[in-house]
Amino acid sequence: MWYDAHVISNYSKEGHSTVIKNVQNVKSKLSAVSELNTELINKMTDTQLLSYVQALDVTANTFPMQKEELEYAFNAKDYAPVMQWLGVISSSLVQVHADALVKYCEKHIDLNQDIENIRHEKLKIFIDYFMPTLEVFYNDIHDLLVTMEEEEEAQEVQPAKVREKLLTVSELNAKTIKQMSEEELDEYVGVLNFFHENFHTQENGLRSAVKIKHYVFVMQWLTSIEESLTKIHAGHLLDDCRSQIELNKDFNNIRHDKLEIFVNYFLSSLSMLAADIKQLHLPKQMPKKEAAKAVIEDLKSEVEQISAGSSKNAKTILIVNKMKIFMNSVKSALSESGHELLGATSGLVALGYLKSAKPDLLIIDVDLTDVDCYRLVKTIRDFGHKIPIIFTTSKITKESMVKFMEAGVADFIAKPIVPQDVQKKIAKHLG
Repeated sequence: MWYDAHVISNYSKEGHSTVIKNVQNVKSKLSAVSELNTELINKMTDTQLLSYVQALDVTANTFPMQKEELEYAFNAKDYAPVMQWLGVISSSLVQVHADALVKYCEKHIDLNQDIENIRHEKLKIFIDYFMPTLEVFYNDIHDLLVTMEEEEEAQEVQPAKVREKLLTVSELNAKTIKQMSEEELDEYVGVLNFFHENFHTQENGLRSAVKIKHYVFVMQWLTSIEESLTKIHAGHLLDDCRSQIELNKDFNNIRHDKLEIFVNYFLSSLSMLAADIKQLHLPKQMPKKEAAKAVIEDLKSEVEQISAGSSKNAKTILIVNKMKIFMNSVKSALSESGHELLGATSGLVALGYLKSAKPDLLIIDVDLTDVDCYRLVKTIRDFGHKIPIIFTTSKITKESMVKFMEAGVADFIAKPIVPQDVQKKIAKHLG
């Protein structure tokens, strides 16, 4: 199966650590995950444990794509791909020895071997239960791996010289890196870390836009990636991105098949680059005191106007999202509403603005990296703001819905966003 080869080829690219220092601690943490085969994990050698942790990382990162493809096929009642994707998911679970989940998945694959006689309603009951179960499982795995990585890195005495590490990544401009001053290098490390942390958002956005053939969004996501590649000095990939943007600027003549081939190749290359950057274990960039002070003083000025109000009944909407490409998507969806749109790329900037301003509605992304979005809502309420707050999220479950409401959120918008959904939600809460 293609997926097995894909996993093996990515072991060296996706692993959280090249060396596991505290083996017993790692085994103890993994044993706490009830779905995993504890007995097997405890018998692993150091080398086997390293490969296993890397396999966990790969499967956790690929599950969202598997889930999306399976649900797309199921909604289209195209059962052959549904069974194929269930087989891929089962193979992934075998890789990480999630034995109970494997048995449950294989049971339903066997029950639905006769594709022509599949009962859609029965299959739906299984998928509606199994997919959220896997999502919780893989979220737990992801959180566990992040915790273990942080603990492993905390044990490192002093990382190798950053400049030498960076020069090993062939996609980055070695000449530019060699010429950087120590201060510039420190800032560059921060940019690389930001690229690694945000790449998957750009990847998912671009893939979704290509899938629904929304070429305006495709170009917006490619432009967002172009900006990221410019900042990290990724010369060859940047040239490829710019060439594709130029080639497809005429939306009416886009060849979808050619665009799809490029996007698959391009995102695979970017994924490898992001994994290589992750493998370097770069230090976290620490802002200088004077710079941090300046940021705090200028928070309000960081709020940008995305579009001006153009109607008598115009309302002010503040969008809080780390990706400006998302703000442009909302702007496109509300282009005829006449509302004034403002944008803040962090929760801290939003709070600085809200201390003295009173917008009519807030749209906050749940994936903010600088603050916990739920605590952000509480702080906003403590400021005395009673305005409607809408969350944007790519993970919608019953549990998250309850959590939204408890936090004082009025509504949510699913990502990737659909213009009609945005328009409907805004109209509902602004009248």
